[in-house]
Amino acid sequence: MTSETMVQNQQLEDKNIETISRITTDYDASLQEITPKVDALRILEPIRKKLASIEAERIISVIESTIKKIEIVTLIPHIVANLDRFNVAIGLELTCALREHNRLEQHLNFAVGKLLKENYPVEENENAIHKVKIKEKKLDVKTIQQAFGSSVKNVLRLFQGNPSAYQIIQTECQTRNHICVDLILLLMELRDFVFERLLITPTEEKEKFEFVQKIINQDKQNTEIIATLEAELAAAIQDKENEMLKKSEIIRKLKTNLLQLDLFSEDYIRQVKQDAEKQQLTDQRDSEGRIAKYQEEMSQLRTQLNNSIIEHRASEVALRKRKYKIETEIENWIQKYDADLQEKQDEYEHLLKIHTDEAVLLFELEQKMNMLEPEYSQIVEERKIKAEEKKAKEQQAYLMGKAAVTIQSFWKGYKVRQLMKALKKKKKGKGKKKK
Repeated sequence: MTSETMVQNQQLEDKNIETISRITTDYDASLQEITPKVDALRILEPIRKKLASIEAERIISVIESTIKKIEIVTLIPHIVANLDRFNVAIGLELTCALREHNRLEQHLNFAVGKLLKENYPVEENENAIHKVKIKEKKLDVKTIQQAFGSSVKNVLRLFQGNPSAYQIIQTECQTRNHICVDLILLLMELRDFVFERLLITPTEEKEKFEFVQKIINQDKQNTEIIATLEAELAAAIQDKENEMLKKSEIIRKLKTNLLQLDLFSEDYIRQVKQDAEKQQLTDQRDSEGRIAKYQEEMSQLRTQLNNSIIEHRASEVALRKRKYKIETEIENWIQKYDADLQEKQDEYEHLLKIHTDEAVLLFELEQKMNMLEPEYSQIVEERKIKAEEKKAKEQQAYLMGKAAVTIQSFWKGYKVRQLMKALKKKKKGKGKKKK
């Protein structure tokens, strides 16, 4: 019966293998009919490696410029924090711009924090005054934000004019925040994607689309073939499960035969048990002799242990005294440390309060200076105009004096010449009279 079942199973498996082989052959044939006679990699890859139009080059240059600016902006906090290390390398102008940028950032953080503190619930009679204060502070924050944006633009302009400084800060790229690094990587991926899209012409895009459509249709046909294969596989699995049920019946019958064999083997088991009991008695005698020997050794070791305990008890007492002394000293040091730390903490809180008051006073003085700056500029301009007018009057007076001196010199020369002519005429008259 078992041999007949095995023959039937073999026939069923041969039939399933033949069916799957036939369907696979049809699938390969359909693939050969559908697959286009072109290389897929050549279709999907762009033909050109360089951009052909100026507009495309401008688009890529804008993206690259944006990436470069973001790289600089994300490194500004690290440069400001280590400005003493970079001030020689990046130059005086960039150092001053970065310090001004840091100052504006601190002012902006302070103004925003102050604005957030003002957003608390107030009573109805104080609501209008509170709203006016919040509006003024929002206006201050907006002004500082505009100045902060202008400062960022100024820093970027200075870095663009100083390529050596840009190369120096590029060595610090590992200090960026992981979010900034992810943003730069995404922009680089966008640049590569746009570059690839600009390399492909509309005709190539159309051919690529047609190729992808063919691949999609091919995938649909493959899905249908796979569904057919799965259905046939399910039928084959069902047939195999039926065969497994038949084999389970055979196994059940074999187990019944094994039970019968167990009944016949009880005599043999009884004999084995008797032999095991004899061996157990022998082993027990040997074990009792070893136990007596081990007990004697244990008594000797216990005596040695008691002697060792007596010897080390004195040293233990001395060590305990030393431990108590050290613990007492440690506790005294801890109390002294706590007292010193409390004193330092009080001093730190006092200094922190003084620093906060001075920071608020500094901010108010800076606001007053910003308000007085236009008036100061106007006064300086008026003084400059007055100085120029005074200089012009002095120049005019100098020229007039010089002209007067010149005229006087010319007039004196003219008088002298007239006098000389008159003297010559007198001499000629006297000579004629003598004759």
